[in-house]
Amino acid sequence: MDFDKKKIGEKNYLVHAPKGSDWISPSDVLTSWKNNSFNLPESKSITEPGFRSAQLGAIYAIKSHWTVSSAAATVVMPTGTGKTEVMIATVVSERRSKTCIVVPSNLLRKQTISRFSVLGKLREIGAINDQVYNPIIGCLISSPKNIAELQDLLDQSNLIVTTMSLLNSTHFKEEFVKFLASKCDTIIIDEAHHVPASSWNYVKKIFGAVRCLQFTATPFRNDGKKIDGDIIYNFPLALAQEYGYFKPINFYPIYEFDDDAKDISVAAKAVELLETDIAKGYPHLLLVRASTQPRARFLFENIYQKYYARHAPVLIVSGNSPTDNREALKNVDDGISKIIVCVDMFSEGIDIPKLKICAIHDKYKSLPITMQFIGRFARSQADLGEASVVANVVDDDIKEALDELYSQDADWNKILKNTSDEKIGCEVELQKLARGFTGTESIPLNQIKPKISMFMYTSDDTEWHWKKWNTVFPEEYSHHYVNTQEKLLIVIEFCSSKVDWTSCRDIMNSTWNLHILYWNPAKKAFFINTTDKGIADQLAEAIFDNYKRVTGEMVFRCLYGINRLMLSTVGLKTAVSNHHIRYRMFAGVDVAEGITGATTGTSIKSNLFGVGYENGSSISIGCSYKGTIWAKWIENINFWKNWCDKQADKILNNDINTLNVLQGALVPEEISVRPAVVPYRIDFPEEIEMDWRGSITIKNKLTDSKSILMDIKLTTFDETSTLCFYVGNDNFKEEFSLNIGSGGFTVSHKSGSILSICFNRGREMLLKDYFEKNPPTIWFVDGSSLEGNLLVKLKEACPTVFPKANIISWDWSGIDITKESQGENKNKNSIQYRLISELKASGKYTLIFDDDGSGEVADVVAVQEDAVNNRLSFELYHCKFSSEAKAGARVKDLYEVCGQAEKSIKWVSDPKLMLERLLKREQDRTSNGKTTRYEIGNNKLVYELKNKLKVFPFSFSIFIVQPGVDNNQITSAMHQVLCSAETYLKDTYAIPMALICS
Repeated sequence: MDFDKKKIGEKNYLVHAPKGSDWISPSDVLTSWKNNSFNLPESKSITEPGFRSAQLGAIYAIKSHWTVSSAAATVVMPTGTGKTEVMIATVVSERRSKTCIVVPSNLLRKQTISRFSVLGKLREIGAINDQVYNPIIGCLISSPKNIAELQDLLDQSNLIVTTMSLLNSTHFKEEFVKFLASKCDTIIIDEAHHVPASSWNYVKKIFGAVRCLQFTATPFRNDGKKIDGDIIYNFPLALAQEYGYFKPINFYPIYEFDDDAKDISVAAKAVELLETDIAKGYPHLLLVRASTQPRARFLFENIYQKYYARHAPVLIVSGNSPTDNREALKNVDDGISKIIVCVDMFSEGIDIPKLKICAIHDKYKSLPITMQFIGRFARSQADLGEASVVANVVDDDIKEALDELYSQDADWNKILKNTSDEKIGCEVELQKLARGFTGTESIPLNQIKPKISMFMYTSDDTEWHWKKWNTVFPEEYSHHYVNTQEKLLIVIEFCSSKVDWTSCRDIMNSTWNLHILYWNPAKKAFFINTTDKGIADQLAEAIFDNYKRVTGEMVFRCLYGINRLMLSTVGLKTAVSNHHIRYRMFAGVDVAEGITGATTGTSIKSNLFGVGYENGSSISIGCSYKGTIWAKWIENINFWKNWCDKQADKILNNDINTLNVLQGALVPEEISVRPAVVPYRIDFPEEIEMDWRGSITIKNKLTDSKSILMDIKLTTFDETSTLCFYVGNDNFKEEFSLNIGSGGFTVSHKSGSILSICFNRGREMLLKDYFEKNPPTIWFVDGSSLEGNLLVKLKEACPTVFPKANIISWDWSGIDITKESQGENKNKNSIQYRLISELKASGKYTLIFDDDGSGEVADVVAVQEDAVNNRLSFELYHCKFSSEAKAGARVKDLYEVCGQAEKSIKWVSDPKLMLERLLKREQDRTSNGKTTRYEIGNNKLVYELKNKLKVFPFSFSIFIVQPGVDNNQITSAMHQVLCSAETYLKDTYAIPMALICS
């Protein structure tokens, strides 16, 4: 845009686009604004001149706000809806005498000056006539030398345009900011989400008496905090699409698991889309987004210039010379270059409508920038097609950005269309369910995640009256969704109520309630999940003609089929007299008393809550006689629907006797004498056991070690000896004894180093003292477990014979079966070497990892990959040396290795974390100059497997390798140990176990 300049000081200057040949004074400009009318024509179509509906709404909202308040106000308008025109119209129509406009970047500062210098499109649309003068703009780009220079700039201008970074810089003195505030009657913050809270607080305090407007595409700052100031106008993104300001954006997710290949995969898809659009006659351009200048340069040189030179890619970054960037942009404007590689210079301030394809190689640092960036691609233009965005969704950073985008602005679910052909995971089922919903949607279905709970009702009705939801909830304050095929109704209700600490009617509590109803006609049952439990029956009555709420004894059937059910709370009601009921809650050791009362008929069960295992997963479950059933989960609608069906199958099963369920529950029992059973496994207390990343350290006076490189193991394996165990590794260890008596239990030092345990934030204590407060868990061959002096016994006996099908006999000729580990020297006559050799020879494995050593996951971790079904199979092998040179019938050869097999199931719930652990242990090994742990694979492969676990299902198998066991001589005692371990693995995570022996 053409305008004239006048320098003020060394770097600051004035800008004016005079109507004639001479400049006029700022007062003459303001007079022209006051003496001429300002019109607000509305554009009803793309071709009709006038303000868009979004612009008019914002202008009127500002005018309305300023009639009653001078407080800071925020206007939220999506990128591309014309907020700059709103700013210009506000300044001119409100006849503001001196306005300070603050922008986040130099690039946007230049564009703002250019647009304001000619009053944008106001003349073109008929808002003003030719008698209205263009403003004189003071361009404040550096700190003035003194107040006199700043006053000179202000006295000769109608508007000041600057950046927040300048106002907050150490060079720009506080007296300058105060002087600027004293001369201005208005301050406008553009792209307000870029302003850090600390920066804005400083400026706001000084500009406190000045009318303030903030404009943004999102009310969230980059620092995650909400923008200060009341939101007086918010134009929804979905409405912008409905009005034709935006077209949908096609999102093409890439599933690239190899980190080294993700850039080329994203580029290949983006260029494919570019060439397809060009073939259709669209003059589209591809924008490549990188996080830093070095990354942008890498992508330019190693990907786009190397493989796609036919499209003359250009690199535009601030590190280039201005001449190089201008030449690059000229090549883009001339249609020579079709690919632009950049960092953030296009995030705001640059309008190139032909940019319709975006390859996101690195995510933006925040949701607001992501929204603004992607929004530029969605702007409607008659001669251009739809926009496309390509990103590798397996990349954690990209996935996090998209999740944040969807969760903070639900309208993006409508704008950003997922074009994926992938059929992976439960997400597909949720999308299928979502497609069947209609109604007054306000939150996308995939963003609704209720707490898992419900009331269950039975009904013989053959139809439901879902449309009667509005007899329970006011339509004007509610949104509803319904899927008539899946029989799901969702209502989101806005509620307000008085607070109880004031009689002032202006102070109210506001909240949103969620109500979900699911009907399963085949089961003759329906379910209600509601955040307002008192309204459940009212909703049931409105939707169904006949129904009965499930209460009482039937409810407790939901506890059936849960393995190793451990009740943590039992609530009972007991009749004290004819007119009084006493409620009692039992927890911890007292749960046994509560269960006794519940099963003997002396009390009425009120509510129960416990944890256990079902279908190979750990679960929590709670239920009350009034009909509430719940779990400590928050999940999506599809999960809740399937969960309801599973509970109904139990509750409607009249063959389930709840007394038997409760009698089978595990309860802790205080003991005063050591159990006369053989122990074979010991686990760290939960706090250490869950430290899978190694933040806890254990040390003596000379050295320390992370918990992931430490072991806890039993040192006694009989029915009568004092229970003893050690903690340590090859460098140091301490042995302890656990003594049980009438006064409880004690943990004592027995031998070795005196160890301390160190936690985050500097907390440190002797390990012995820690075990006194947090005792380890000891497991016995009969399946019972001991924690301090609290013993938990299994109610059902384990099988007595280990299945023959699970026993694999090998010929161990040439192997010294008394040697377990191959060591760094790869001892060829060791058990572990033979095992690894057999696994390698099979040709089945993607990864074979030697994890032998203190803190191991297993002696050998192996992974098979099913490329056809996209499935990963993890195999954990636990080796143990034979106590004698020949195989036989020695039960002691099984104790420790069976315990190791049980301990390793903790990795089943999070195999990604297990792979991270392997990486850490490999790093610890190689950083000390030792040989790699990889037998097949490498770190790169492990990272690929981690990425695949984000979308692929997986399974686990556990193998005990003990050549000291003769298959033909397994005794009943040996069967008991094997069966105890197998039962534990099956009851908890449904993991198969096999024995490899002689």
